[in-house]
Amino acid sequence: MENSSNPHVRSISLPCRLSSQSSSEIEINLKKLKTLVPFYSSESIQTGFVCLVDLYLSLDGLIGSSQIQQVNLEYRNKALVEDALIGSTGLLDYYSKLMELLTPMKENIRTLQSAFRRKGSSEADHLSDYVLYRNKAKKNIVKSLGSLDQMEKDSKLFLEYGEDHQLSMVVGVLREIVTSTISIFRALLLCLFGKTKPGANYRFSLIAKLMSTASPDCDGNREIVNDNDQIDVALHSLQKNFKNNESKAVEVQIVMERLLNLELQIERYEVGLDSLFRRLIQTRVSLLNILAN
Repeated sequence: MENSSNPHVRSISLPCRLSSQSSSEIEINLKKLKTLVPFYSSESIQTGFVCLVDLYLSLDGLIGSSQIQQVNLEYRNKALVEDALIGSTGLLDYYSKLMELLTPMKENIRTLQSAFRRKGSSEADHLSDYVLYRNKAKKNIVKSLGSLDQMEKDSKLFLEYGEDHQLSMVVGVLREIVTSTISIFRALLLCLFGKTKPGANYRFSLIAKLMSTASPDCDGNREIVNDNDQIDVALHSLQKNFKNNESKAVEVQIVMERLLNLELQIERYEVGLDSLFRRLIQTRVSLLNILAN
């Protein structure tokens, strides 16, 4: 599967002159990551997190090598490392933004599940509260996608070369991994958003554009369908039936099962993000060690 149809994922390639076990592992994982592009399902996103964690681990091996740690920090070498640090800071900040989206989403899901278990007259009210929350969450996701686009533009401003050739290649690899990380963050946000519904009272042209480029080439016009899509449809139907006093236990049970699946999906995202966060911290420490030498 080629990634040329996705404008947000650059061609992944590794400088051929990097020769070590770490660089070999990087090349393998970059190729594996490329097969997942575009990340059009929660499963591919989760696999992508695993690949990224392995990539950052191998990258730390390269950064920690004696050749890199002993680099003479001339002006351009130092600027190169400092630019790389700025890029890592942006990813760490964005991790916090994603967790700020995921945590309340999980809490609202659990609140609605609890209301359905208790049954009674409060079900309809809690359902309405959740639908209102989803609309607000979608707006926040759109804003987050916009800031992610800006981060992607900023990441391309890394200095291309330093005086040290090996250091330049390592930073080039880091640039590729940062691009892949941004791609997975974007895919996660799109999965959380779900599909744009006609007649919405706010514009999501950005979402429509991104969704149109996220379908795999081999699937033609296949649409992305995830747990959020299914829940949104089921909840709107259930809300209508509550208003007409036509709700059925089987409908509530279906919604409960889908909410549980979504809750588990979000927890897997959190695990992937936490693992990636720890690797990002370590990569930042490795880069700081270069400046400290």
